[in-house]
Amino acid sequence: MTKRTGLLLALAATLLSACAPAPTPTPGPTATPAPPQPIVVRPGGFAAYVPVPVDVTPAAPAYTPDLDIVANPDVPARLNPAQQATLEANGFVVVPQGYGQIYAIYQQADETGIPAFVTTDAVLHSFHILYDYALRLAEIEHFIADLEALNAAMLKAAEADYASTGGPVQEAARQNLAFFAVATKLLTPQADVPAPVRDVVQKELALIEAHEGITFSPIFGYREDYSQYVPRGHYTRNEDFERYFRAMMWYGRMAFHLTNPDDPEAARRETRGALLIVRTLYNTQAGGEPALDVWERIYEPTAFFVGTADDLTVYDYAAVAQRVYGGLPDPATLADEAKLDEFIAAARQLRPPAIVGGYVTDQEKPEEVTMGFRFMGQRFIPDSYIFQQLVYDKVKGYRGSGQPFTMSPSEVGPIRGFPRGLDVPAVLGSERALEILTADGDTDYEGYAEQLAKLQAEFANLPEEQWTANLYWNWLHTLRPLLEVKGEGYPTFMQSPAWTDKDLHTWLGSWTELRHDTILYAKQSYAIKATSAMPEPKPVRGYVEPQPEVYARLAALTAQMQAGLGNRGLLNDEMAGKLERMEQLLLTLKTISEKELQGEGLTDDEYATIRFIGDTLEDLTTFSEEVEGEITSQADERMALIADVHTDPNTNQVLEEGVGDAFPIYIVVLVEGRQVVTLGGVFSYYEFKQPIGDRLTDEAWQAMSPRPNRPAWTGSFIVE
Repeated sequence: MTKRTGLLLALAATLLSACAPAPTPTPGPTATPAPPQPIVVRPGGFAAYVPVPVDVTPAAPAYTPDLDIVANPDVPARLNPAQQATLEANGFVVVPQGYGQIYAIYQQADETGIPAFVTTDAVLHSFHILYDYALRLAEIEHFIADLEALNAAMLKAAEADYASTGGPVQEAARQNLAFFAVATKLLTPQADVPAPVRDVVQKELALIEAHEGITFSPIFGYREDYSQYVPRGHYTRNEDFERYFRAMMWYGRMAFHLTNPDDPEAARRETRGALLIVRTLYNTQAGGEPALDVWERIYEPTAFFVGTADDLTVYDYAAVAQRVYGGLPDPATLADEAKLDEFIAAARQLRPPAIVGGYVTDQEKPEEVTMGFRFMGQRFIPDSYIFQQLVYDKVKGYRGSGQPFTMSPSEVGPIRGFPRGLDVPAVLGSERALEILTADGDTDYEGYAEQLAKLQAEFANLPEEQWTANLYWNWLHTLRPLLEVKGEGYPTFMQSPAWTDKDLHTWLGSWTELRHDTILYAKQSYAIKATSAMPEPKPVRGYVEPQPEVYARLAALTAQMQAGLGNRGLLNDEMAGKLERMEQLLLTLKTISEKELQGEGLTDDEYATIRFIGDTLEDLTTFSEEVEGEITSQADERMALIADVHTDPNTNQVLEEGVGDAFPIYIVVLVEGRQVVTLGGVFSYYEFKQPIGDRLTDEAWQAMSPRPNRPAWTGSFIVE
């Protein structure tokens, strides 16, 4: 799936003048259809991706970890016997001792004279902070104001349409009026609701406020999952974020369907409404400028952060209208039933949504009941697509005899109602992920193997242009080297099966942070009916986890992010400076990794980079009081976060993916010919289910005690 080319309408008609709505909803006289407006195509684009080359053949010297000969025996002495045994056997061990921030582990290491081990976990977590804060700043400083202006313009235009039309076109205009009144009220609570739709809007708002689960929408008549309107991710940090979250969730989820087998007239009404909305965007001023420009100032940057909409957009409907109507139809033309039939038939030939983002039964065809227009549709993301393809009804009934995590009871028997985070790396080629899924019984379903093979082939054939099309895909691209098994030429500790598990754990931790940061925009999948010691005078020198491809890709991703947001005026000086320094740090870590893999010595400056990595990461991820006061809360003082990534309406549960506190990792490395025990920080990762009406916020997750059990397979390297 490629980034969709944008369309720009060259307005051939004079913009509609802003007119006050009529005092009553009496239909106006039947108008003569106006000539349609022509459409001109304009190529899109946001920022180029410039890869950072890596050219290294691993040839690190081999060694056998031996705690009796390490240069700093006092460090392993602080571990218990089981941890010491694992450290010596695997060359590393993770200790489940929580730290609120990952950089604190490195600062403690420096203060106590323990050489640092710079992990991919630490730098990936730091990038997550920059990504998340850049998105927060764009939302709080730009998108919210633009959305307020857009809401006001669209609501006013919908009032005018309602007052000046009759018959089925007026019914569509009334639905639009209610649609935009809900969004306006969610973002601007003090706003007035137009009298003709006041009752139905209040009912809709009450369901959103209660956010209890799946029920019928008073405005649209189809089922909606109102539990999705609980602000989550960083949107709990202040009231502005909470209001923006609810309004954008409304715009992202509520669809104007092309077909409805149970109620064809509802689909025709929704399609007329969608065409009225598209025409309004190209004919209306919002805050003194074309409404389409304001809409694009929200859509295009969020497409750069997360991806393009999974559902049909204003561009898609404008293009079909050009073919069917010769341009954008006016309200009078929309009364033509034959032309509307022609438009619906043509629009149904477009791509269907790849992700089922709401309630669908197995008696319905998803492509028929979900296809349609969304004003600011949630985005196609590859992991949700993978989840959708690996749950019911793409994958059928359970064939085993146990109770695997993924199994859900249903009216047709046990089904794969839940995915697991491990499904994604399994599709991307991780044999270890598939091995764990198989051992746990999570592959014992009819059709799972076939679906997995199809997905593996599909993703294996994707070009780099797709993997680097936006920041979300590019983040996943950055993580892909973690799924490669490290063999001969890598340091001894990286060649153990336990390190393969640790890399998989890092992948899942960083992916969880990505899902957390994008929880508003990303389209979620649904199953069809987650002791201190005195420092030494001269500290022993540290080590960087030698993953040069990860650092190279993350550096290129950071540069792409800086360029794309900078070109749109969405970066302040502070954020731009931090992204530049992050890129330079990553390039330095890449160089150090290449030297380590080739058995070359490091410079004093490179060793200093390793030693002071804790302070560096803290500085990179700590912002001025002005910025932090605008976009953060107490929840940001800890790295623990949570994201729900899938909904199963069969059990009314959601799949939660969580990152907990940072855990210390001890690694025996070879530095200048000596075995040294180093200290670093890694993620802690959790996966579990929650009731649909209790989707977790970061605050609730941080307060949860006790926490769910960690995945059993992490016992290969996390030792109590």
